[in-house]
Amino acid sequence: MNWRVGVFALLISGSLFAQQIHLKTRNVSTPAGAPAASDNHQIVVFDHAPSVEDLDSLLAGGAQVVGVVPDNAVVVGSASGNITPGSGILWVAPLDPADKLSPSLGTDDTLTVIVEFHSDVDSDRQEAIAAEEGVGLQRPPVLMANHAIVVAPLTTLQALAAHDEVAYIFPADPALLTDSGFSACAGMLTLAGPIAQYSNLVHGWDLNSDGVAHLGYVFGSLTTKVPAAQVESAIVRALNEWSKYTNVAFAPGTSETATRTVLVKFASGAHGDAYPFDGPGGVLAHTFYPVPVNPESIAGDMHLDADENWHNGGDVDIYSVALHEAGHAIGLGHTDNPGDVMYPYYRIGMSLSANDIGAAQALYGKPLTTPAPVTTPAGPLQLTADPPPATVQSSTLSMSGIVSGGSSPYSVQWQTDHGYSGIAALATSGSSASSESWNTGTISLVNGENTISVTAYDSAKGSATQTETVSLVPAPPPSGQAAPISVLISSPATSVTTINAATMSLAGTAAGGAGIAKVTWQTSTGATGTATGTSHWLASSVPLLKGSNTILIRAYDSGGNNAWAALVVVRNY
Repeated sequence: MNWRVGVFALLISGSLFAQQIHLKTRNVSTPAGAPAASDNHQIVVFDHAPSVEDLDSLLAGGAQVVGVVPDNAVVVGSASGNITPGSGILWVAPLDPADKLSPSLGTDDTLTVIVEFHSDVDSDRQEAIAAEEGVGLQRPPVLMANHAIVVAPLTTLQALAAHDEVAYIFPADPALLTDSGFSACAGMLTLAGPIAQYSNLVHGWDLNSDGVAHLGYVFGSLTTKVPAAQVESAIVRALNEWSKYTNVAFAPGTSETATRTVLVKFASGAHGDAYPFDGPGGVLAHTFYPVPVNPESIAGDMHLDADENWHNGGDVDIYSVALHEAGHAIGLGHTDNPGDVMYPYYRIGMSLSANDIGAAQALYGKPLTTPAPVTTPAGPLQLTADPPPATVQSSTLSMSGIVSGGSSPYSVQWQTDHGYSGIAALATSGSSASSESWNTGTISLVNGENTISVTAYDSAKGSATQTETVSLVPAPPPSGQAAPISVLISSPATSVTTINAATMSLAGTAAGGAGIAKVTWQTSTGATGTATGTSHWLASSVPLLKGSNTILIRAYDSGGNNAWAALVVVRNY
């Protein structure tokens, strides 16, 4: 879709909400004829949904949209500061400093917060403002470029909020400073720009006549790093998790262009919207706000970065990411509360908080149907595993067992110390409704020792783990019948790939010869290393220089014979 046509479709939101904007701190009525602002960053309120002509006019005047505030308002950066009311512009003003301070900030003497700068403010200017107020900016690698963690008293935060360049200040999860297990979300998107963190979103999909918002879902291209059935199952589970707590129902759709349909697809780099993905390790996914702020058919669509190292039950976990993005798909923005699924930084294994559920119910109400009664937990959560053989000759095995106690429903995940992971299948045990049997399906092994951890989770956030060790000792090939050595790079799946990162990981398989003894990697810039595993191998954190890099993967058998495969990687920046 041409983006200009899409932006023009924003007109459909009408004028019903034209005289009010919704911030987390308050609702602001916008009287016609209010004086123009002089600050560089201004909120521009139209008396209608901004059209393509409106946005073109702002752009021609040197303004850049840095945020969207439904309904009918955009926040712009304008060096000239000369935007004035008239021609459909109802009101122009800077954000009040008080509206930049999250209502979720505590009253402690010292607060740990994220200071969000407007996206057009460069790092030098951010540092200058921090120095002026006598604070340091802490920037863990996971933080987005316009975010920094500050530890300071409220009075200092109020002084920071008075700076035009500061967009919002909200609580930081202290674990961001020490824990690398977070992922960042750039926010919910519209065709005019990203939804601002300080917005309070009060509209979702319209309810159908039965009081439920019925939405379809369809799948586009999927990641090849996880079996398609597992990908679809994880995403549908995430969609349905929201349906448990509010009046939104998802069902398979008929077409990606059908109305009220969420398209879920994996894509790389530039993929047809104005928000290209940035390769492994950056933004994992993004989702578009529902109708009427976005037009059909992009409204509610979820896009996931195909270049990430996706897993089912391990980082990067499909379900965890989809659970967050599904919240956006039904109309939820980012919360300010650490621990919420909809917080801008989230982790694997999170479940919906009371705040997440409350936000969904504010849009769609509490479920009209009576939920099943909650049973008293049958003792603590327990996980038993049938012991696997200590030594195997096959490169795969499966594990099974029973999960019981705790509070159902359960989920069971597995992971090996060589990077393989997945979600076990569950089936109700014949002896008790409060226990279920589980089976991991196929687990890939590498030559030598493999440690397999299986963890069960219940609805009360309890967990139980069993760990087993299995050694793979491949059977030697029959004398004189050794197959040729073969080596395959399965991830990335293409022979030439482009990324925007300083390192990347490759994975694949090797077979044949007198038994694969080791797999090595070498780059055209001189870096070398040994991959983890043999028959199934993983080359982690391979360094890349800007420009073209050739990576050679070579597999050796126990007799020193070898074969190779190569990949060309173009690093943009």
